Amino acid sequence: MAASRPLIEVIDAAPLACGEGPMWDAVSERWLWTNALAEALYVLDRKTGQTSLLTQDLQAGSIVLHRDGPLVLATGTGLRSWHGPADVRDVATMAEGRAMDHLNDAIADPAGRVFTGQEVYSDDEPFEPGVLFRVDVDGSAWVVEEGLNIANGLGFSPDRTTFYLVDSPIRTIYAYDYHAESGAIGGRRTLVTLRVEDGLPDGLTVDEDGFIWVARWFGGGISRFDPDGHLERRIELPVMQPSSLMFGGPDLDELFVTSAAVEWRSPLAPPGHDYTRPRGGPSFRIRPGVRGQPEHQAAIALPPRDS
Repeated sequence: MAASRPLIEVIDAAPLACGEGPMWDAVSERWLWTNALAEALYVLDRKTGQTSLLTQDLQAGSIVLHRDGPLVLATGTGLRSWHGPADVRDVATMAEGRAMDHLNDAIADPAGRVFTGQEVYSDDEPFEPGVLFRVDVDGSAWVVEEGLNIANGLGFSPDRTTFYLVDSPIRTIYAYDYHAESGAIGGRRTLVTLRVEDGLPDGLTVDEDGFIWVARWFGGGISRFDPDGHLERRIELPVMQPSSLMFGGPDLDELFVTSAAVEWRSPLAPPGHDYTRPRGGPSFRIRPGVRGQPEHQAAIALPPRDS
């Protein structure tokens, strides 16, 4: 499969330790994303091209828009809602007796539920496998999948019958049967397993044709797979650690890609991996010639400010 060569624009050159969780806000025409290792959220006004710090001293691995206006953040201590720099609330911290800690990626489904998973993998010491949680619109939280190492990119097929989940250390993209009425997932199957030399699958998004896009940490690019898991194209980037990606722009034809500057010398890296090549840190925009899908917004119950 030959690599695709679309124009790759640097739209924010700040070398973030771990740029993550891009989210397109169609109403305000702005991009939101997080520096997952530096406790900061950023915003890029697409009309002006100006990037600014939205808030700091707040760790988050990903961002979901809420229908009532605030942001819902997947954090190290649970799902939290951000209503402004001085107003951050705990939304869900426990599910069926299990702490909702070490959260990484998150996504809303058509009904406004939120799925979010744990990052528990360690290079250096034993760890308990992590899980995927679902928070329903009434605020109740459930464990819906177990045995995960780093629950990463999440997505839905355009017909809302399939749910996708990345487990990065085992280089796998899973597909599940998804039931929109109940929010249940099941029938897990392996859709894609990346080759060791391709790096680790990280953030994921699904375009309007049902093709799955995934960032390849250590792999220096992004890949597009068809709904059956066959590689359709690769786009190489000038950094080795792209971390996540999402479609946006007024026509949903712009692919926003984050990356990470942190140097993670891991046994998960491909053998002989060249650590002298640029790690990452900037954010990029690519016009791949296809459109994405509008992201769903959360509708989960939010606690009052004084709770």
